[in-house]
Parts: sequence; structure tokens; C-alpha cells
Amino acid sequence: MEFNAPSSSRWLLALFGASLLSLSGCQSQTPEQLAEQAQGRQEYAKFVNSFKTILRSYALAANEQELTGVMNMVMTVDTQNHVVDCSTQRGTLLPNEGQNQLRQAKLAKLVTELCWTTLFPEVSQKAFADNEDSQVIVAPMVFTPLIGLSEEQQQLQKTRIDLYRQIRFFREQLFAGHDIQSIGVASFHFIADAQGKVSECMVNLNQSPFRSQGFKADSALQQRLATQCKRLDLRQMPGFANHPKGLPLGYVQVDYSPWMNGRRG
Repeated sequence: MEFNAPSSSRWLLALFGASLLSLSGCQSQTPEQLAEQAQGRQEYAKFVNSFKTILRSYALAANEQELTGVMNMVMTVDTQNHVVDCSTQRGTLLPNEGQNQLRQAKLAKLVTELCWTTLFPEVSQKAFADNEDSQVIVAPMVFTPLIGLSEEQQQLQKTRIDLYRQIRFFREQLFAGHDIQSIGVASFHFIADAQGKVSECMVNLNQSPFRSQGFKADSALQQRLATQCKRLDLRQMPGFANHPKGLPLGYVQVDYSPWMNGRRG
């Protein structure tokens, strides 16, 4: 993923199915129709910009192996904007001759994980033809070597990676295998001793700034997460070894959704 500001030519976000923009060719249009089209273009541009900004940020953080290459993320959403399928395709924006199968497989795994676990903005309801319709979002992702970074940028990238590894740890330990019924962000504030034993863990569930419509208060989920958080052995958490005296105040924030654990059989 490019560290510097990405060129717009390297980001292609395509929606297939019903179009977000209703264009009428050369037919005469009323001022109201023209205004509606202008609004549609603005909504589409906002969606694309938000989507690619979020994806780029998470991809930088998740790419701890510093993989390079091109991979298309293919996400399918239903009319409720729930993710129902995630897959990958080899990218065509840059030559792929130098990519071996192992690197391709690692990139595909990384991109698929991002697809299922990242909360993206909603596709406009105008894009769906009916309640049975779905939309496919194709996001080409260019992972390039992070070279020529300043010391400050290198430290920022290291911090991104460390934080995402902790997010992944909490996600796998506390959410994997569970049936999640709402969309939101779980914030964990915890205290742990030098042996990694958690003595206190406070959990807050909040709306995601990108998916506020899917949030609902869930005291049962909140209680379960708090209880299981206290049972964690944080010696297994990435980065805990950097705190030989324990963590007087740890913090991790995890996006959650009904689809975060992948496709349901």
C-alpha cells in the first residue's frame, strides 16, 4: 500500500449493478433532475473518498509482513449494507510477473481479512434496484515498498502495525466464533500485571462513525466481552513484552459486525 498520498489513477472503486448516478443521455432534463444528479455525484464522491481512505489506513496497519504487489478486493453487500461475500482477484494495475504464488496467497489472505473486518461507509440505497439486489465493490489495492521514509514516518508505521496486531488479538480472542447481532466499536480499557493477568477491564460499545444505523445497545455482549477480557493472558498479546512491569492502563478498540467472522455456511 502506498505510504505517500496515493494517485487517483491507482485507486479504482467500481460499483456494478444499479448505478448510483442516473444519467439520461441527451434527453432534456428539468432543474430538479439536474439538481438530483449533482447531489448523486456528490454522494458518490464522498463514498469513494471515505472508502479508500479507510481501506488505505487499515491496509498500512495490517501489512506487518511488508508484502508488495497488486490485489483487487471484491466485496458484495446486500440492501442492508451487510457484507455477504469477500473475495480477491489478481490486480492488473501494475505488472505481476515478479509475484510468486506464496506472496499472492499472503496478499489474498490479508485483503480478505480487511474486507470482512473493516467497517466501511454504506452504499446509497439509490444503488439498489429492489430488496433482493446486491452491489459489488471492487477496490484495487497497490502495496508498494515503504522506502525513503523519514524517522518520524517509520515510527508512525511501526505504531500502526503494533496497534493493529493488538486489535487482531482481541478480535480473535473475544469475537471469533460468536454470533454478533449489531454493528459498532468496542473499546477496551484494562489493567494487567507483569504476568499478563487482567485485573480490571471496562468495555464500552459505541456507534461507528461510518455505520451508525446498525448500532444497538447490547448489555449481554458488553458483559460477555468484559468477563472474557478478564480471562485473557496478555502475555500472548503482541507488544505486551515491551511492558515488563505490566500495563497500568491498556486500550484497544475493535470494530464489530454480524459479518466480521466471515461467510456463514
